[in-house]
Amino acid sequence: MFRHELDLRPPSLARINDKSIIIYDDEDKPIAHAIKTNRWKGFEINSLVVVVDPTHRGKGISHKLLEKCGNGRLFAYTRDARLQSALEKAGFERSTTPGFLSSLNLLVSRLGMVSWMIFSLEFKRILHQLKHIRDYELYVRE
Repeated sequence: MFRHELDLRPPSLARINDKSIIIYDDEDKPIAHAIKTNRWKGFEINSLVVVVDPTHRGKGISHKLLEKCGNGRLFAYTRDARLQSALEKAGFERSTTPGFLSSLNLLVSRLGMVSWMIFSLEFKRILHQLKHIRDYELYVRE
């Protein structure tokens, strides 16, 4: 899915680690994945890596992922209407900025991600994300 979904971060950067939140089906196969990243004044649920297997969409998996993210200040950028709906139902509200320190942290991390996409020749992904950059909405839960 990471290779085909151009809104997601490059597969080479999508590593499963201690920040990963994974949901498994009854057969213990992973069907959903998100990453919660510390952004100084809160945690970002990387909207670029919230993945739900298409065969399991519409079953409340996004809601389960958000529950597993825990409490505290969380925020996410997304342009996906389904995820926007799930975020709103989980108590997130639209916002214009995640705050100064979080924005600074995001700027540095996004510049690094774009640099990596250039280095790994992910031009199709870069163009796609640039084309849709104004479509992303920020949702914050305090």
